[in-house]
Amino acid sequence: MRGPLLPSLALLAVAATAARPARALASPAVATQARSFAPVSEVASGKDGVETLRRSARSKATARRFADAIADYERLLALAPGDGDALAHVAQLHAWTGNYDQAIVLYREAIARRPIDPGLESDLADVLTWTNRLEEAERLYERVLARDAHHHEALKGLGRARLLQGDPASAAMVIDRALELYPKDVDLHVERARMLSQKGQLDGAIQALQRAVALAPSDPDVLRHLAEIYQQKQDWPSAQETWLRVAQLVPDSSESHVALGRVYLAVGKLSLARQHAGLALRMSPSGAAANQLVVDLDREARLTPVRTATDWVELLAYAALLPVLVLVVRRSRRSLRRRPAAWTFAMYVLPGFVVLGLVAHSIKGIPWSWFDARVFEGVSDVVLFLGLGVAFVTALRSEPKVREFEGDVVLALGAHPDDIELGCAGLILKLKASGARVYGLTFTRGEKGTDRRGQREVETKKAADFLGLDGHWILDFPDTGLQERIPALKEAIESKIKELGATMVLTHTDVDVHGDHRAVFAATREAARSVRTVLCYEDVSTTDQFSPNFYVDVTHYIDDHLRACAIHRTQGHRAY
Repeated sequence: MRGPLLPSLALLAVAATAARPARALASPAVATQARSFAPVSEVASGKDGVETLRRSARSKATARRFADAIADYERLLALAPGDGDALAHVAQLHAWTGNYDQAIVLYREAIARRPIDPGLESDLADVLTWTNRLEEAERLYERVLARDAHHHEALKGLGRARLLQGDPASAAMVIDRALELYPKDVDLHVERARMLSQKGQLDGAIQALQRAVALAPSDPDVLRHLAEIYQQKQDWPSAQETWLRVAQLVPDSSESHVALGRVYLAVGKLSLARQHAGLALRMSPSGAAANQLVVDLDREARLTPVRTATDWVELLAYAALLPVLVLVVRRSRRSLRRRPAAWTFAMYVLPGFVVLGLVAHSIKGIPWSWFDARVFEGVSDVVLFLGLGVAFVTALRSEPKVREFEGDVVLALGAHPDDIELGCAGLILKLKASGARVYGLTFTRGEKGTDRRGQREVETKKAADFLGLDGHWILDFPDTGLQERIPALKEAIESKIKELGATMVLTHTDVDVHGDHRAVFAATREAARSVRTVLCYEDVSTTDQFSPNFYVDVTHYIDDHLRACAIHRTQGHRAY
């Protein structure tokens, strides 16, 4: 049975106290039809008057003249106080007009006179539900169902009461049972949709309401519920289409025009939103919802230029970020390659999400039912920031887990400006990453290796900065003349070892075709006798007699090793 008003799905999902008369009692047209009551004794002298009043009351109720119908039923009851039909109908009319306390009193009186009528108890339970006396209503529904397990209205009412009590699981069982018995009951599909929306299952609620619409395509209440769920889901095209159908079915209602204004406001169509706001105000000049819509539209009109400018700035920022990102990655590709996870992220993941951000900003104004660009944009931003966090953690984790050279002081020796880079740049990078302090000492300016005076010294300083040396010195010994100055070399090396407190020395080997390299080795052998670790590195001029017995894995540093060597452009003509 239906009542004249339906509660909003959204309101019912929020609070039971907002509940208004739902489709529980019979509609006015149905209510005026004779119900199945046992015959009552009538006052013989008033029989004609009673029936006349009954017909008049039904006619007025059908015309929705509820106050007049109530007055006729009260006159009828004055003539026939025990008339169960009149008691039931006047109670129903009081419920429709919001006089719930009087309706409850009259229903209880009718039940006392007709205790075997389950319909009266079900109707009373409906009114108790409207007044939020849910536990009492539930007991009445269960009492009716104990007598008649298939009682249509009691099943619907019990499901509704349990839903309003916040027990969707129990409500679901009742509603499903009722739907098995009455699959074409529109109200049951609406109740199921209400239950699903309360649980946040909007897609299921939409399917239930679509079944209700298929059963009652011209019912504006069902369409209104469906439109509200579409709005909750932010399916703006479907919400717009459904609200337009409601407006066609109820042309004099401002509610649908306010809702359409909200939909158009959400998708940024302010002119259409204003048109519907104007229609709503003409229908209901004092309507709070219509006036609030106008206020929101005025505020949006003021914010639109700022929001548009912000969107453009954000879009341009994304557009500028992509080439900057590509440039940075390209310039740092050798450093990144020694960290595979960071390389993958920088080369593929980060640019991919920048592109996704551009796409999201470009299409977020398009109202596609299957695609919510704002959600997509939000997810892209979240993933982008999460990705940056993952990249940071990955970079930290890619560093050596055991800083085995923490506290060590390393002195790398080279006869010429590019010897340290050629012989041990990869090892120096690994030592730095493992916590050591590393210093460099170059004995000559390499003047015999180029005709560009001072250029090799500049290159050496650049290479030292690239390797991250904690200090680097270039001495002024003559290029190719170190073999005659081994004592001076020894003194210079001893001085630096003492100054730095070196615990490791990296130097040339004696099996080398270059005399300067052999001279540095000879000086180091004596000067570094007190250093616990002395390692000889292989250079481009080292002979095949070099027999290493200590190996270091510099796989992740080989690209930077080569880049450090490439800084010495004055030596680019050499075959190595």
